[in-house]
Amino acid sequence: MTAFNGAALPPPEVLGAGLTSFTDPAPLADEATWREEPPEDAAPQPRGLILRPASSVRIKPVRWLWDTTPEGAPPTSHGRIPMYSLVLAAGGPGLGKSQFAVWMTARITTGTLPGELHGKPRPVIYAAAEDSWQYTIAPRLVAAGADMDLVFNVTVQDDGQPHARLTLPIDTSLLAQEAERHSVALLVMDPLLSYIDKGINDYRAAEVRQALEPLVAAADRHHFTILGLAHFTKAGSADPLSRVAGSGAFGQLIRALIAFAKEDTDDGDERFVMSLEKNNLGRVGLPSHTYTIQPVTVDTEEGPSYVSRFVLGPETNTSVREVMRDEGVPAGDRSESDEVRLWLRDYLTDLGGSADSADILKDGQKQGYSRSTLYRVKSKLRLVTKQAGFGKKKSSVWYLPEAAPTDDPEATPDTLRDN
Repeated sequence: MTAFNGAALPPPEVLGAGLTSFTDPAPLADEATWREEPPEDAAPQPRGLILRPASSVRIKPVRWLWDTTPEGAPPTSHGRIPMYSLVLAAGGPGLGKSQFAVWMTARITTGTLPGELHGKPRPVIYAAAEDSWQYTIAPRLVAAGADMDLVFNVTVQDDGQPHARLTLPIDTSLLAQEAERHSVALLVMDPLLSYIDKGINDYRAAEVRQALEPLVAAADRHHFTILGLAHFTKAGSADPLSRVAGSGAFGQLIRALIAFAKEDTDDGDERFVMSLEKNNLGRVGLPSHTYTIQPVTVDTEEGPSYVSRFVLGPETNTSVREVMRDEGVPAGDRSESDEVRLWLRDYLTDLGGSADSADILKDGQKQGYSRSTLYRVKSKLRLVTKQAGFGKKKSSVWYLPEAAPTDDPEATPDTLRDN
């Protein structure tokens, strides 16, 4: 039996359906293999081929580290992060990717993440190449409510180099061994490309695959999931996967891609959106989520530490792909923009020059127009916005300029609000 935090582990707790608690080094894995390992002193065998019928394959359901399936829906139909695989979280700077990784870490270490490990806290290895543990990572973990005893910072000790850098694929075996020894559920690598050997050209897909494939294989063999963080390039396609900086190798290696973006809102602010843009092992087209990045003050022995935390919000019909597509369209005349502009003006004219923004967005999306496009066209039409009510009863009305109330101080032209 392995040890955890220096203490002998108790016998695994039977959880049903062949599953055990996190004290089992391989709680959810099938121990059957295609062929037995030969004895160490066995003579090498000549190279050959082995054919096995598909009927001999034991088919297994995908198990999900993060599963947002609502009550009444088919089981695991909203699985988002498959276990024992490589998942990428990608987006532009300042969108909260690292805070999301901390949020995931906190949920796993406290057993509060919906999915296979809900109610079963497990350790996490958190490798951060860009942020300070003292000033950023640790305070964020505290702010997110993580079990700090179950989060491990990983460093490398080498001959003559007590602080050598964790490097892939050189340290893959050591990393896998420690993950199994501590029964780690998640390995966070922020950012993933920073841990690839410097001698590897990260723009060459074949070289990146050679560096990452051993880690992906180790995650499956030693039963942990990898969450790698990546940046988007500043310009390019509206396809989130093609915007991931580094290499096209990610497209074949990752099983899921969680993308992050920011869109304009009705009141001139910005709203964060998170989408599952690739899901090889589950359903595509799952609802996106809004989220916020909240400022938090963490008390320390030497004074307050000011950090931020990720807060998951409600579902939304707007996807990151839609936001990126709208961002990439020139501000000049476009057939799609002209179509939406004509539709919005006619829509408001038919209703006497104004309408509730929620109704406009709902009816516009029925026509196939994204929220981001409608907000952009709203600005081009120089619509006027009036806010009404407070809290949950708060609403806004969009007015054509000629129909806007001129004596209402709360009615604000978009050209003044957004510029």
